[in-house]
Amino acid sequence: MEIEEPTQEFILRDIRKPIKKGLKTDIEWFCKCMGFMEPRDKERVAISILREILKTSKSGKRLTSKYLIDELKLSRGIAVYYFNRFIKAGLMRRVGNEYELRVQNLEGSINEIEKDVLRVISNIRDIAIEIDDRMGLLKRR
Repeated sequence: MEIEEPTQEFILRDIRKPIKKGLKTDIEWFCKCMGFMEPRDKERVAISILREILKTSKSGKRLTSKYLIDELKLSRGIAVYYFNRFIKAGLMRRVGNEYELRVQNLEGSINEIEKDVLRVISNIRDIAIEIDDRMGLLKRR
C-alpha cells in the first residue's frame, strides 16, 4: 500500500510566551511556535511575510508572490516556498494566483487549524485502536 503525501503538516512548538507584549515580538513568537522560522532564516523572512499577510488581510485584499518579490525583495522561489508552508500548516489558502488567510483574521485561522489537528488526531487514534486490536495488545478498561 502506498502512503499519500500529506495535504497538511502541523509543526507546533511549545515555547514560553514572551514576557513583554509587542507586535513584533508576538509575530516572531507565533512564527516560531508554528514552525515557520527555521535557524537558517537569518533574514527573518517568515516574520516579514506573515506581517504582509496580516496587512493585506486587514485591507480585505490578497497577496501575490509578485507583491512579496517587489515589496520584500525576495526571490520568487522563496516567496512560493513560504506560501506553500503557510498553506500546508492550514494558515492560508490559494485563490487563483493570489493568497489569503484561511479566515479573515489570525484567530479564526488558528481555530480552523485546531479543528484540522483534532481531526487528524482522531483518524490516527482510530487506526491505533485497530492496530492494537489486531496485535492483541492489552488495554486497561
